[in-house]
Amino acid sequence: IQSQGVIANAKHYVMNNQETNRHTISENVDERTRFEMYYPPFMGAIKSEVGSIMCSYNKINQVWACENNETLATDFKARMGFKGWVMSDWGATHSISINQGLDQEMPGGNFMGKPLEAAVNASNITMAAVDNSVTRILTQMYKFGLFDHASQWNVSNHANNVTSMNHSLTARDLSAKATTLLKNEDSILPLKPGMKILLVGSDATNPTTNGGGSGHVTPMYFIAPVDAISTRNTGKIPASGSGANPPGNVMCTQDKGYDYFVNPSKRVDGMNASGDCCDACGLQLFQYYTFVPEKSACWCHAAIGKKVPHPTYISGSCTLNRTGSGDVTVYQGSVDDVGEAASKADVAIVFVSTTSHEGSDRVNLSFPYEQDEFVFAVAKKQPKTIVVMMTPGAVLTPWSKDVAAILDMKMPGLEVGNSLSDVLYGDYNPTGRLALTLPNIENEVNFTEGMWPGVNLQSNYTEKLLIGYRWYDAHKVTPKFCFGHGLSYTSFVYSNLKVTGMSVSVDITNFGDKDGGEIAQLYLGFPEEAGEPPKSLKGFQKINLKAGEKSTVTFTLQQQDVSVYDVESHSFKMVTGKFDVMVGASSCDIRVTGTLDQTEEGSLATWM
Repeated sequence: IQSQGVIANAKHYVMNNQETNRHTISENVDERTRFEMYYPPFMGAIKSEVGSIMCSYNKINQVWACENNETLATDFKARMGFKGWVMSDWGATHSISINQGLDQEMPGGNFMGKPLEAAVNASNITMAAVDNSVTRILTQMYKFGLFDHASQWNVSNHANNVTSMNHSLTARDLSAKATTLLKNEDSILPLKPGMKILLVGSDATNPTTNGGGSGHVTPMYFIAPVDAISTRNTGKIPASGSGANPPGNVMCTQDKGYDYFVNPSKRVDGMNASGDCCDACGLQLFQYYTFVPEKSACWCHAAIGKKVPHPTYISGSCTLNRTGSGDVTVYQGSVDDVGEAASKADVAIVFVSTTSHEGSDRVNLSFPYEQDEFVFAVAKKQPKTIVVMMTPGAVLTPWSKDVAAILDMKMPGLEVGNSLSDVLYGDYNPTGRLALTLPNIENEVNFTEGMWPGVNLQSNYTEKLLIGYRWYDAHKVTPKFCFGHGLSYTSFVYSNLKVTGMSVSVDITNFGDKDGGEIAQLYLGFPEEAGEPPKSLKGFQKINLKAGEKSTVTFTLQQQDVSVYDVESHSFKMVTGKFDVMVGASSCDIRVTGTLDQTEEGSLATWM
């Protein structure tokens, strides 16, 4: 990002782990947990010389994040050595917080404008503090050439479409690489062209590519899965770019007397009828609309939001209609008849999705609107059922044992159809891995209300270090799909683990008949007296191997990897003793093990 003359911003600092009550909640967490679990992503950003960070809305231990001297001025700037500048989230400034580590209030200057000037004139804040903040900001602007290319920041340029073919090809490649193959029973994938395929679910024609609020980006075009699959099933490789996107009609539903309230949404003026509103939103790739007749206005929504009664409003869904071509058909009936339709195809691909947006957390981890019922109905009649998921995070997959294959695309972007077809037909051998754990049931980790969403606006991190896969390991619970899990169309064998000092190496062999990539993951188990989880990820490396090829992967551990945070000295201290060394394909799939005898003692001089 920064190599292109744009300053990157790492956010939100810190403990911004829920949307519910995000403006008022206090995230109460101890110092060790902060440094070991929640600061490391920001430590990595500092190491990569990120120019700026954004502090969050929430409080941390009763103090607003943007005026928290302990987490900003002390931890982030002094202890971790951040050299860039700190800006607030929009409206997250509550005081003149320059002495506490805030450098820039956004937007405007309710506190850091005239009130700051008055505080300086009254000698309550020194000019040295102001100079420090200004220097931090200007240094990054000069460092990354913003003043050398000032014309590009003209606000009139913001709406320009700068998408190039290279951008499209990059989006296609990234989306394919991020797609995770969770299950592939009897090697049903990759598919062969010429099969009779039934596509089920609205995401076949109108895919969920992003979230709501700041997570919503309206692409200039998108490639629908039905179009790419229809082309690839004939044996041709589908083209990338906006010219490859055929037009379609918008299918509209009406829900009279209701406002689908979502904040933010996109407003379109000059609408004279609900049908016009639906078409306008659908063609812009939104999935829901609200027509406001008295204002001739239309609101386009990425999600259905909250249904609020309103006598004159008309809301509904707006699905871009494509029916497929050749041997590829899109199912358009009810859940009652989908099984019979699926049984007549060679393969059924069922699309399921959910999304998220600013301001509130997801109600649960399930797929909404009968999507699970469609999967069960299809799988009951069609043994070759493939599920394609588009998800913003963890989800429940109650049908996982009933289907033949599962692909998780996360939020796949504008080339979604092409990247999916690349994976389905084996043009790209999947290498995606889960960056989180998929549970068996809702709240499998037994969070109390006091932990989330909080009681009396207090969210207490009493789980401390035991989050995600660490909780599953500590409680000896096997999740539905493990952290780091992801399959390939080939197989890999791990062997010959060697531990030499702080170096860990392992041989990996592509044992299958297809070229592919493996992501080897290094976990350490600390000596028991360190009080760490059973295993912690300390590194991962991707290696691409041709069929039959063998290569060596080497991990070099750093001092911090064998350290724990000591609250008395406010520093990381190296732990001595025997460490379990584990290398594998996921947190649950450890292939080779060894031992590291760590004898070095002392506190770390630096945080990196």
